[in-house]
Order: sequence, then C-alpha cells, then structure tokens
Amino acid sequence: MRSTRKLMTLMTVVILILLFSSIWILKFGLNLPTDQNAVILLNEEGWWLVLVGVLATFVSVASLFLEVRSSTPLAFVGWAFYLPTLFNVLVPMFVVFFSIVGIFYTPWLAFIDLPSANRLINGVITIHDEGAKLAVDYIGYLLFLSGLAIYMISLYQLLSHTAKQHQLFIGGLYKFVRHPQYFGIILWTLGFAIIGWRLINYMMWVFLSYSYVLLAENEEIDLVKAYGSRYESYRESVPSMIPFPFSIAFKPFGRRLSSFRLKAVSYTLFFLVLAAVLYLWLDRYIVLYR
Repeated sequence: MRSTRKLMTLMTVVILILLFSSIWILKFGLNLPTDQNAVILLNEEGWWLVLVGVLATFVSVASLFLEVRSSTPLAFVGWAFYLPTLFNVLVPMFVVFFSIVGIFYTPWLAFIDLPSANRLINGVITIHDEGAKLAVDYIGYLLFLSGLAIYMISLYQLLSHTAKQHQLFIGGLYKFVRHPQYFGIILWTLGFAIIGWRLINYMMWVFLSYSYVLLAENEEIDLVKAYGSRYESYRESVPSMIPFPFSIAFKPFGRRLSSFRLKAVSYTLFFLVLAAVLYLWLDRYIVLYR
C-alpha cells in the first residue's frame, strides 16, 4: 500500500512538471525568462518575504514525503497552484513574463485564456482607506508569522519525539489540536494570500486548505488502524485543526459524519461555498491597472 501511494505521489509530481512545461512551451515556445526589467518592475522590499515563503513551502512540501497518504498527491497539486501567490507580493502577473520571476507563474497560465481570468489574476484588491489597508496588511503578517511558528514548532516536536520513540505523540501543540502542522500551514498561507492583494490568491488558498483537510482525514484512518482505541480517545477529546473554543461548533458536525466519503463530499461543498463567498465579497474591491 505504501509503495503504491509513493508511486502515485511521484507520478503526480512528474505529471505536474510535464504539464507546466507544456503550458509554457505552448505559450512562449522554448524561450527562457531573463532578468530584463526585473530591477525596474519588482518591489525589492518584498524579496525577504518571498524568500521566507519559498523556504516554508519547501519544508512543507518535503514533509509530505514523511508519511505518504492517499490524499498526498492532491496536496502536491494544491502547492503547485499556490506557488505563484508567493510572488504576488512583488509584482502583478502581467508584467513578469520574460522576467526572471515569470516562470513561477506558469501554473496560472492554464487559466489566463478563460473568461474573466484577467480580472481574477491581475486585478488588485484595492481599499482606499489607508488605515484599513494597513490593518489588513498587519493581519496578513500576523497570520503568516504565527502560522509559520505553529508549523515549525509542531514539526520539530513531532520529529524529535519520533526520533526517540515510535509511539503516538499527544504532547506539545498536539495537546490543543490533532493536526497543528496543517493548521499552521493553513494560517501562514492565508497570511500570504492577504498580503498579495489578489483575488486569485484566495482561490488558490481555498484549494490548498481543502487538500490539507482531506489529508488530515486520510491520516486519521491510518492512525486509528495503528493505535486503535488510544487514538480514538485522543480524537474525542482534542479538536482536529481548529482550537477550542472555536471547534465546539464543529464537534457535532464531525460526529455525524463517520464515513470518509461523506466527509469528503461535505468538505468539498463547504470549500466550494467558501470560494464563492470570497469571490463575490472581494470582487467588488478589484481594480484593473491593465
């Protein structure tokens, strides 16, 4: 089973590389991006943020190989399409092609010819009240830094525990939520989406979050098989990703949905509605500069 999952994951990575390479070649031929106009066009102050985001993404993607689940390929797809969000803090998409950053926007080229894609990808969420705009930026930075801290601390706690003993770890941040790593990833990627001020950032964040929720549910199946009643008792007393007291409202919902397929359908509907709500709410603030 594990070898099959790893094979599916590797196949997903290979298919994504081939797909994005084909999309780039169809659009631009064999021309490679250069650094022409990069200094003029890029927001140089955002490079440190991009660097931290890329490093965090690398660690997050690499950690998927620690325990390969059935939903792991979907998480890889989610990261592939979220990646351009990291560079939206530097410059809009339409000015980066044939600059050195352009190649990182390749996953979004698949959408560029769709109706309203220009508004979705290049439209800037604009708030004219400078105080409100600054507050939103601060919220984005707070989510990014706190989410990154939660992710790194929980990853360190888990790895240091498993290096010493191969038992169920329920200490550290795992006392508060069962999947603190995934919770941290969802928080810091939301922060980056906010800081980028693009509508498509939120759509890609919704898809990435959806993939991690399914990954968590998939992981629970394996953990119940491995630890039995001990993990079931832990699952009953500790929320999945949303800490108390916010998780209380979702607890009855989780109990009713015992089947993984039923949960998957429910989560799919929830995230589709979330994407629609975010789109309709934020679209009114979109301004196109092109």
